[in-house]
Amino acid sequence: MAVIAAALASAFSASAQTDNDTLVVTTTDTLVTRHPYAESSAQMYSVWCQVYGCLGRYNYAARKFEGLLAERWEQLDDLTWRFHLRRDLVRHDGGPGPTTADVLHSYNQVMTDPQSQGRFYLSSVKEIRRVDDHTFDIITKEPTSSLLGQLFDKFTITSEEIFRREGGVASYNTAPIGWGPYKLRNFAISERITLDRNEAYPGKVESSPRTVVFRRIQEPDQRVTALLNGEVHIARLIPPQLVGRLDNVPSVEVRRSPSNEPMFIGFNAKIKPWDDPRVRRAAAMAINKDIIIQRILFGMANRLDGPVGTEQVCYTTPIANRTPYDVQGARKLLAEAGYANGGPAVDFYTAAGRYISDRQVGEAITQMLNQAGFKVTLHTPEFASLWANVRAGKAPMYYMGRGLALEPSEWLSQYFETGVTPRISYSNPQLDALFDKDRKTFAFEERCKIIREISQLIDTEAPAIFLWNHQYVSGVRKGVRFVPDASGELWLPDVGL
Repeated sequence: MAVIAAALASAFSASAQTDNDTLVVTTTDTLVTRHPYAESSAQMYSVWCQVYGCLGRYNYAARKFEGLLAERWEQLDDLTWRFHLRRDLVRHDGGPGPTTADVLHSYNQVMTDPQSQGRFYLSSVKEIRRVDDHTFDIITKEPTSSLLGQLFDKFTITSEEIFRREGGVASYNTAPIGWGPYKLRNFAISERITLDRNEAYPGKVESSPRTVVFRRIQEPDQRVTALLNGEVHIARLIPPQLVGRLDNVPSVEVRRSPSNEPMFIGFNAKIKPWDDPRVRRAAAMAINKDIIIQRILFGMANRLDGPVGTEQVCYTTPIANRTPYDVQGARKLLAEAGYANGGPAVDFYTAAGRYISDRQVGEAITQMLNQAGFKVTLHTPEFASLWANVRAGKAPMYYMGRGLALEPSEWLSQYFETGVTPRISYSNPQLDALFDKDRKTFAFEERCKIIREISQLIDTEAPAIFLWNHQYVSGVRKGVRFVPDASGELWLPDVGL
């Protein structure tokens, strides 16, 4: 890597507030790999998009998609989208700007690398076809109205030349070089990521930080303490019970934003008793979302009835037939499923410290399910272990969020369409047909009607229980220009010191 660990440690010996060129931000992510295609999380998509570069991003302030490596795009027909790459970019090492060869290489890496975790967002793509060095067509397997939502903010473009020169995947360690507005200086596994501003980036914002450190601090109390001590500039994911510690502190401001990260309980439908929709629906009826929001989250969350919330594309109003909170109704469903003399014994998994108040939420849900007749054992493993089991289809019941859920059909298909992922292992021909219909519908209002049908069916069948969207709460040192958005991540050129 470009800087030795000792230099980084020295930089950390000084308080964050003494260095006007360095922004220190907390993260709770596991930071387990430098491989840009081997992790599937909103944090790492955002980092790699700003280092290597991605085709485009969603601008929440403007509420539109905008290009990054792609200068413009157009839809040629129902199956063909044409993208034109920018020609004003220089690679971090002075090399050429992105080309179609780099896009084709990156597509191949996502689809064939054994470590890749990104195949789902390219699952609708049949092929990427070269037009010229800076123009390419994406041909989809079928009409895909949500293609931009699937690709933007996720599809990282890496250099084909560097990959060959540095011996393949080793290049992600030896030469993490791209075209983005920031350069990777250091990636200390499980500890921190350090980025430097790309001074050659077109339209560089002089007020954006020259150096950014994402520092992993998993414990919420420690994040707040680090902020108050001046060790970090932005402490993210402040749980509601700790917000009061930041009140009346002259050097700190509390900033909130809604989120588009739905929090949910996922069931693996191949693992008993969750193969029975009556048991899943009983669990949904046993959970009092409002009590948890009021008493544990201090009102700092927006209730979800179905999978689509207010910050997502196509939200209008809650679905018509919402699953009620009804403990007696839950007991009746369990009896119908064969558990009249005692509910099923189930294992429930949640991380502790990955999401806002996740342990406390897990404990409250456990109590509610037990009151309805379940026999729940709560487990709180490290998030990396839990996430690995979820992705492998080995977690029977788990509490989790889904970041970057702006485009509902894209991520709902990932979790609930037959055969896409083992995380839920749910299959419903009626739901599959709705996903297929949605992809083929390009008229926005018609698409939204279909997504509403999808939401209603998922709520009724309960392959997952959608609970709430947290309000993102960050503690920010005064003097830092930072307007949080619903992604929960930072677009660094928009941040100022």
